[in-house]
Amino acid sequence: MKIEKITSVKNRLGTNSYLIFNEEKNAILIDAGVDLDTVKNYNLNIKAIFLTHCHFDHIMFLNQLEEFYSCPIYISEIDYKGMFDKEINLSKFFHRDFSINFDKSLIMTFKNGEIIHIDSFKIITILTPGHTSGSACFLVDNNLFSGDTLFADNIGRTDFPTSSVEQQKSSLLKLDSLNYKILYPGHSEISTKEKQKYNINFWFNLLN
Repeated sequence: MKIEKITSVKNRLGTNSYLIFNEEKNAILIDAGVDLDTVKNYNLNIKAIFLTHCHFDHIMFLNQLEEFYSCPIYISEIDYKGMFDKEINLSKFFHRDFSINFDKSLIMTFKNGEIIHIDSFKIITILTPGHTSGSACFLVDNNLFSGDTLFADNIGRTDFPTSSVEQQKSSLLKLDSLNYKILYPGHSEISTKEKQKYNINFWFNLLN
């Protein structure tokens, strides 16, 4: 299994997406903040797209990706509605014309702790509300894809619609208790579990 961090110059918010792929070139994509042309450069067969949350910069290119790959899209059942609400997904402030325009039956929802098997990949869903009410992280082997819940040296904002400081604190403690090695955040640089011990403690206390 290989993991590739990818970004798009067409996404002004510097959102990270991740390709997870195997030797057969089958792959899953974490977050849709990267355009189709960038993804196509890797010549992979995208089997599914997993969304950490519903904010616009993480679902920006869903329409073109879904049109080309026609694969299932996974998002927490709590953040599902936010995909279609311009205030909750923040497109009201960045792209007023944005809307989901593909078959909604391709969108699959999940709850906390589900194990989803896609091809050779085992994805464990971990709900981490705080940045949004339905934010989620994904554990794949020893790799944690944390979206905007936790960054290399920061945490996601808690002043957006559906955000919650108290939920964010609980989610930070949940992530601190997980066993993983590498952190793949929705923005900034890749980090490690060891480095996050200080980061989580610092921001948890700052939120008090």
